[in-house]
Order: sequence, then C-alpha cells, then structure tokens
Amino acid sequence: MDQPTRTPVSPIRRHAADALQRARKLPIGHARNDLRHLAMGLLWLERKGLQTTDRVVTILALEDSRS
Repeated sequence: MDQPTRTPVSPIRRHAADALQRARKLPIGHARNDLRHLAMGLLWLERKGLQTTDRVVTILALEDSRS
C-alpha cells in the first residue's frame, strides 16, 4: 500500500481537531456540544475557502494559549 503524502495542516483544521479532542473528554452536555459546533464551524469555514490571514492565526493562537 502507498503511504499517504504528508501535507501541512492548516491552523484552522488543527484548531478544529483540538476542539473535537477536548469535546470527547467531556460528559454529554452543553460544553461538549459547544466544542463540537465550534469544530464543525471551523471546518465549514475552511471548506468555503477562508484564507488564513494574520488575524485568524492570531485568534487561533490566543485560543490555544487559553486552554
């Protein structure tokens, strides 16, 4: 089988994956649903072609530092 090529992961996709991982650790409820909706929204933005500007990268970095 061929090995999949490693492409760089966008900051938006990385943040969505982190939100889903944090959601899996939570019990069923509002906090878990909020994180799942955040991840789905980020993936939707990426699919729609959101360009990662410096402002978006800064916001994602701030979110990462808070958790």
